[in-house]
Amino acid sequence: MLVERFSLLGVPLTGRPLILLVRRGSLQKELTVIPRPGKLTWDSRLGWFAVLWLLLFAVLIAWRRADMPQMRLLALFLAVFALGSGTGFVAAPWAGVYILANLTVNVAAPLSVALLAAFASSFAPPLSRPRRIALWLCYTFTAIGIALGAIGIAGVITLQFDPLPFNSGPAGLVSAAVAVLMAAVCGVLAIAASRGVERQRAVWTLVPLAAFFCSFIVALIIYSLSPSYDVVVVANVVSALVILMAPVALTYAALSRRLIDIGFFLNRAAVFTIVSTIVIGVFVLVEWAASEWLVSTSHTTSSVIGMGVALGLGLSLRYIHKYVDRFVDHVLFRKRHEDEAALRRFAHESSFITDRSALLERAVREVKEHTNAADATILVQDGAAAYISAKSDGGRTIVGENDPGILALRAWHKPVDLASFGDSALRGELAFPMVSRGTLVGVLACGAKRNGEAYAPDESEALLALAHGVGTALDVLSAQRDQPNELVLRELGALREDVKRDRPSELVLSKLDELHEDVKRMSHT
Repeated sequence: MLVERFSLLGVPLTGRPLILLVRRGSLQKELTVIPRPGKLTWDSRLGWFAVLWLLLFAVLIAWRRADMPQMRLLALFLAVFALGSGTGFVAAPWAGVYILANLTVNVAAPLSVALLAAFASSFAPPLSRPRRIALWLCYTFTAIGIALGAIGIAGVITLQFDPLPFNSGPAGLVSAAVAVLMAAVCGVLAIAASRGVERQRAVWTLVPLAAFFCSFIVALIIYSLSPSYDVVVVANVVSALVILMAPVALTYAALSRRLIDIGFFLNRAAVFTIVSTIVIGVFVLVEWAASEWLVSTSHTTSSVIGMGVALGLGLSLRYIHKYVDRFVDHVLFRKRHEDEAALRRFAHESSFITDRSALLERAVREVKEHTNAADATILVQDGAAAYISAKSDGGRTIVGENDPGILALRAWHKPVDLASFGDSALRGELAFPMVSRGTLVGVLACGAKRNGEAYAPDESEALLALAHGVGTALDVLSAQRDQPNELVLRELGALREDVKRDRPSELVLSKLDELHEDVKRMSHT
């Protein structure tokens, strides 16, 4: 039967007798073995704990950083990896469950390696030629591994050929080893190509994940070559410890490198803890009061009272959560909300500033003070198809309107991650568009933070509001500045026509034309 073939190659069914033919020399004997449920060892529990931990990170990243392609890729990798690790060795009485479980493992496990390579390639674009070669080699051997697994499953189902060379033969091991090696190479090249905060994130996310896959391949080689049971046990323990490195490193990266909005995570944890404490405390208190005051009541009356208390707490849970959420926000995250409010307040006040230089200097100062950014620069359109900035040391940065970063800001009017535009002349971590009347009048470029953290989502929204407010104020000041110049130009044009009717000399006309061009140049500077 198909289910028996799968159970012999995978996990035997508990309680189903297995008849084994044992030969030793000229002796031959049939033995009946009845499988019993195995006990979970501490290393297997550790592995399951690590997998669930990684799955939790996948959910958090997908929830809070779904707007970033790199974070979506990391969440997808973690989810696929957990799926491939949690669906193997399933014992079931139906062949369909075995087929589904084997297909899931044979696809999810190699696919997680390819997703790790793709995640590594998302750092420091554009990809160099060696990085592209390593990426496509990983994809190729991943596809070979998936195809070999599918052929092995087909062999188990049809019995038209021996499935063991495809399921556990050297070809599958070699393809898996090469795919993991290429994924590790992608990670090493990504770390080498990254700079600053991006390199720190790459190290703390890529190294532990690549280390696990490499240890897994080494364990498979040991299983294939070593007949010693003790060596296999040691390899299992080492693999469990290595896989635990991944969630620990991701936790550190989330806390110190801001892979996810850890403030939101702590906020939700604190709110959940306080709400749970209030609900459980009130329920226990009411139950105790009811048992003390209503000693003579029947069991039915006590049950009704308990149901009434539970119903009342359930209906009031929304209001309890609302006030607890507000309390946690004001007590635990006051500085963060004060900085966000200060940025939004200046976004409104900027429209009342009447001096262009004061507006730009104040905007840069507010950004540095309330975001802890090491540097902030505002580039303003200079009227000659370029954006220019003046730095405190007298240096000037000029960026053309066809620069990749500028082009993305002009097209989408959304913040851009400058790490994704390696060939852009804009420098920093994030760039925010300063838009007025549908035109990009300037760019706010924010550098990395002094403490190495990333910008939180609500912080980026406040910076975008500030950029829009300052952009609108700049547009108004430019329009007010250009009105007198336009009036002078019109008067000079009328004067030239009047003088021309009196037939003056060419010298007078040339002087008037020079004066007209001088005023026009002044209006653009």
